[in-house]
Amino acid sequence: MTRAGTTNGAWVALALSLCWVAAPGGTQAQQNIEVVDVITATGDVRDIVASGDRTLLATSGGLVIRRGGEVEGIFGARHGLPGERLRSVSVLGDEVVVGGVEGTVVMRLDEGGTPTDVRPIELRRVRRAVRFGGAIWAGTYGNGLYRIEADGAPTRIDLGHQGARSRITDLLVRGDELWVATAGSGILRVDAEGRTRGRIRQGLAELMVWDLEPAGDRVLAATLNGVSVIGQSRRVETRARIALSNRFLPIRDIRALHFDQTGRLFIATFGAGVFRLDADAQRPVHLRHRTSDLRIHAIAGAEGTVLVGHGGGLERLDGDRRLAAVSTGGLPSADVTAVARAFGAMWIGTFDGGLARYRNGRVEAMSRAATRFHVDGRINDLAVTGRGRTQRLWIATDRGLFFHDGRRFTPVEDRAAPGRVHVTSLDVDPNGALWVTSSRMLSRFRRGRWQSWSGDPTFPVVHLHAVTTDRQGHVWVGSLHGLYRFDPRAGSFERHTTASGALPVDWVTAIEPWNDGVVIGTYHGGLSWSDGRSFDVERVSRGSRAGSLPAGWVNPHAMRWVEGQLFIGTLERGLLVGHRGAWTHLTVADGLPSADVTDVIPDGRGAAWVATRGGLARVRWGRYMSGHAPRERAPSTTRSIPAPRASSR
Repeated sequence: MTRAGTTNGAWVALALSLCWVAAPGGTQAQQNIEVVDVITATGDVRDIVASGDRTLLATSGGLVIRRGGEVEGIFGARHGLPGERLRSVSVLGDEVVVGGVEGTVVMRLDEGGTPTDVRPIELRRVRRAVRFGGAIWAGTYGNGLYRIEADGAPTRIDLGHQGARSRITDLLVRGDELWVATAGSGILRVDAEGRTRGRIRQGLAELMVWDLEPAGDRVLAATLNGVSVIGQSRRVETRARIALSNRFLPIRDIRALHFDQTGRLFIATFGAGVFRLDADAQRPVHLRHRTSDLRIHAIAGAEGTVLVGHGGGLERLDGDRRLAAVSTGGLPSADVTAVARAFGAMWIGTFDGGLARYRNGRVEAMSRAATRFHVDGRINDLAVTGRGRTQRLWIATDRGLFFHDGRRFTPVEDRAAPGRVHVTSLDVDPNGALWVTSSRMLSRFRRGRWQSWSGDPTFPVVHLHAVTTDRQGHVWVGSLHGLYRFDPRAGSFERHTTASGALPVDWVTAIEPWNDGVVIGTYHGGLSWSDGRSFDVERVSRGSRAGSLPAGWVNPHAMRWVEGQLFIGTLERGLLVGHRGAWTHLTVADGLPSADVTDVIPDGRGAAWVATRGGLARVRWGRYMSGHAPRERAPSTTRSIPAPRASSR
């Protein structure tokens, strides 16, 4: 089943009004960049909390607020939240704590449900926040427990040196104690001063505890090996009826629990869906789902029923044994790796959710169609060759290369092709030939024929990450061990490294044509500009010098020329736009769904789609007032729309 959704651009057009630094001797390059559309993975629900007549959902596409059974608003980085990849939401009276992969905020909601008084907290991956002892306490997954002081500064609580105690999964206030659930160290009991009073571990079904749920005078613990019951004496009741019912569960990895007022227990498993255990029963009842995704992240009582959140969306209890979908949409995964335009639509590859198609303002997940033809859902790159009836969408995955002809998906199984290996990058040269890199091979598909090169025993070509061609017909290949210039006529490789002065570091991740040569992006050293004969390294600036390169961790194949400006996607450092000596820098604070930028595709109408690990953002700008020298412009063979190379990615 495909999932449909719309962009969030209808809700906001955020004018960033960024002034670009002028090139030396030139005029201002560009003004008034604005994020006008965002496509995120709101269907990936990670946490659910009821707050009065509202329901708050933490998703991989932002904070979704529902009211009266309908979506009231979707909020993300553009509203001050910590990116789009959210993992928790906690309601503490009139304050709300939202935890994300990239940060945490404390905020309030106004009468219309819009976030106000948003205050960032220097914490990441907060799994739960509570109010205890007159302060806010936050548990993070990987960095321990914190008390948030009145000025917003987090103070770390010493829980001991055991590594598992830093992986906190839930918090529960129990009398004068704070119970801290951990992934591997059971449940810790902490007082208001931050001192550890004791630990609950004896008798627990498993020391990896995911959720704590109060049930009258007892506490239920969801663990990796079933549900445990903790009595008033803080002892685990191993013979309790609920604990004995674990043996009837096909999967005992319990991620969340909900105990309602009628005594029914809802058990959310990671792989087998949701079960209901009635007050007078011994065997849990399996609830039927409308989705095939049975890896449940969250379950809560809200909107007069029970809501269930998972990677495929939101479901509600409908009747006695059935869960019905109530909210779907967005991308199949927020972790976007590549974008391309083919068959009248934009195609979106994701790191762990397969392929999606965006057209007419709607997102359609292609996972079912692709799975039928065994297309690996871990997509690394996309490219397009041909036009009309000969058009093909090429899909590079962790398990080989595939193509789509508009009707079906087909694996590439030619003996001279890369094979069922990790295919890393794709590029289409000016003559329409497809170039492919894998871990140990450079391949070309031209006129229906495959040809591959791997060097020789004395000069092997290994760990390849990027490929492009220059005006002279040379093929440039980036690898973990330097840069190769390949002459396909002679079949010879020429290697350039830091030792030769060509690169700032040897790990080359992205290459783009530039004049008679190329511009090279590296993983952590900056850029290198080559005219085909010599190299000029542009390193990351240590200070705040105007126009200098602010970041250098270039992501694989994340460089594109767009109307004379180079767009560079970086690892957790945002988007760079400009040219040598004149750069501007966009981050989450400027409206990007994530600071981890993975690809860019121009639309030919003064805008570009920017792919990130938090979703897609459409960036629009005003007209250029370029004053830099012509030699800095992208060559006619770049992938900029409307140049012919545009269809390649």
